Amino acid sequence: MTYLSFDWRRMEVRELAANLFSTWEAGDSSVFFKALADDVQWTAIGTTPISGVSHSKSEYLTKTYEPLLKVFNGPTSCRLKRLMADGDLVTVEWHGETPLSKGGTYVNDYCWVLRVKDEKIVEVTGYFDTASVNALFS
Repeated sequence: MTYLSFDWRRMEVRELAANLFSTWEAGDSSVFFKALADDVQWTAIGTTPISGVSHSKSEYLTKTYEPLLKVFNGPTSCRLKRLMADGDLVTVEWHGETPLSKGGTYVNDYCWVLRVKDEKIVEVTGYFDTASVNALFS
C-alpha cells in the first residue's frame, strides 16, 4: 500500500511567509526585514539603479532600501495577491503602494521568490515593473 506523505517543512515555510506578509499588510513591514538572514542573497531583476545582487542584509539595505527611502515619504502598503510554496521556496505575488516625497504614489506589482532556511529568508529574487522603478530616479 502506498501512502501519501505530507511535507511539514513546506507547510512551515508557507506559514512563515504568510505570517510575514499578513503582518506587513497590517502595516508593519519591519517583521519581513527582520526575517532576512544576515547573509541573505537578494537579486533585484532588471536594469534600474537598484537592480543587481546584494550578498548580505546590510548590502541590500545600503544598495537598494536606502535609495528608495530618499524618494519615498512613508511606508509601503502591501496587499498579498498569491503565495505558493514548494520545499524551501515560497513565491509571493504582491501589490505595493508608497507615498512619494515629490507627491503622488508609487505603485508596483511584485513577484518575489524566497528561499527559507531555519525560519530565515536566505535568498530573494525580486521581479517588478522596472519602468516604474526607473521613473522614481529620473
